Amino acid sequence: MFYHRQAGFTLLEVLIVALLMGLVASAVTMSISVAGPEQMLKKQAQRFMSATEMVLDESVLSGQFIGIVIDEDQYQFVFYKEGKWMPVDQDRLLSAKKMEAGITLDIVIDGMPLVQEDEQNESWFDEPFIDEESEEEKKKHPEPQILLFPSGEMTPFELGFNTVNDDRQSVNVLVVGDALGRLTLGRVDE
Repeated sequence: MFYHRQAGFTLLEVLIVALLMGLVASAVTMSISVAGPEQMLKKQAQRFMSATEMVLDESVLSGQFIGIVIDEDQYQFVFYKEGKWMPVDQDRLLSAKKMEAGITLDIVIDGMPLVQEDEQNESWFDEPFIDEESEEEKKKHPEPQILLFPSGEMTPFELGFNTVNDDRQSVNVLVVGDALGRLTLGRVDE
């Protein structure tokens, strides 16, 4: 007797081919999507620029002063209400954005670093009887370094997104904002 085998593939053969195709596709996807630290910083910087441009437009439309608070590892948008700066918490896009591990922020306002090395903690003009705000109050009502005005202007700044690569070399991406409300990735003259 002759056994006649039908032409085609068995279920096992089809599953093995599907598995191999899946492995190849995931390897290709992983090799393409592995972005270096500079790409990661550019993505964070562009996210900051997009949010800031949107908020600046909102400031012009609403006529409200809005600020940006920059910390070492996060930034957040605040608005001026009843004599105090209030954080924007209700909007997911504008709430505090914490940087990924290893990314730090540094800011230079109008050509001067925010904290200067020769700066004294006490001023001759401080009156001893004036009560300083508590740390908790400062966190509740943070003072912004960058102001966005209803006229479409803003405080000139340079915001650096910094990290180190696998070779322990510093990687930096710079966002520059000018007084006319324009934002650029890097300096214009570079």
